[in-house]
Amino acid sequence: MTTNASPPQRTSIQDSVIERLRLLAERSLPGTRLPTVRKLIAEFGVSQHIVQGAFEALRREGLISSHVGRGTFVSGGPGPAPQARSVLTLLYQHPYQRGDVIARIIHQRLSIDGHESLVLTYSNAAHVMEILKSGARYDAAIVQPRSSVVSVSLLALLKQRAEHVLIEGLALEHLDVDAVSNDPAKTVELIVDHLFAKGHRRIAWITEAGGNYFFLRTASFFRASCRGAGLSEEDCPVIVAETDPDKLGLRDLAGVVGQLKGKGKRLPFTALVVASFVDGRTTIDALKRCDLSTPDDVAVVRLGTPDLDSDHVGLITTAGRPSTRAAETVLKRLGWRWANRSAPWLTYYDSPELAVLASSAKAAPKTR
Repeated sequence: MTTNASPPQRTSIQDSVIERLRLLAERSLPGTRLPTVRKLIAEFGVSQHIVQGAFEALRREGLISSHVGRGTFVSGGPGPAPQARSVLTLLYQHPYQRGDVIARIIHQRLSIDGHESLVLTYSNAAHVMEILKSGARYDAAIVQPRSSVVSVSLLALLKQRAEHVLIEGLALEHLDVDAVSNDPAKTVELIVDHLFAKGHRRIAWITEAGGNYFFLRTASFFRASCRGAGLSEEDCPVIVAETDPDKLGLRDLAGVVGQLKGKGKRLPFTALVVASFVDGRTTIDALKRCDLSTPDDVAVVRLGTPDLDSDHVGLITTAGRPSTRAAETVLKRLGWRWANRSAPWLTYYDSPELAVLASSAKAAPKTR
């Protein structure tokens, strides 16, 4: 008697590995060599059986192909692995988790793809320049300045030591380098559309007086958006507050909110937008010090990183790029530059997203 045996059931762990490998393959150029089984075992923390089973599933789909003695490749290419490259990531030392997360993802992805990756954290540009003068050369240098200023002399030296230079988190023009930045206009559009849809017409935009290009641009776009909606500067002011030179962010967010509140029980605004490096906990504590809570007393939206718990603390609606997307965009732009060496230098504006949480979920409260 013949019986029809069902195919073995895949585990949720193997399904997860398959999806991660599928995503890696779909985001890679045809002919890209995939990591070895040994590397994937270490990376995913699973058994050899799970990884080999995932490879087999993707081979059946025609997404990848294996060649004895050469490895496993994304289908559609010639087969040989692309040239291994050396990449230096310069990370300005700053007490903000976003940059650390992005640098770690970039380093891990480059290493998995077989490239040589070095991450160097610095706090003094002169010191890092002395290190760069040692003679080592790189196929690319990624710079994450965060809140610091990238000096022209540092960029000039980097262009001597690296074939290509890419700045993450800053818009630069006419300096013969590529850059990747969050889109300031789209960020403001997401915030304003969301708050307007909730009925808010009295919105205060609190930002830093540090000359940060992104904060300057978003404040300018906010003013323009409010004017376009027929709202006055009194309805939707931009409050520029002092930064703290000894730590990240505004010197006294609670003091700024307290001045806005004055002697009344409520703020004269139904929503606050915090455009600053201050984290989510600092924002909530500042409201508490002013006897305010969100969303009961005021809606709050902040510019930040939606996938960082420290930014939103599970409560604050946050507009910005997830750190994973920022890292992926940097790697894609780096791959694009290697494939288009003679293309003009450019700043690529990445699309942000709005992670809506409880702080802005309530309709505008009445003012008194």
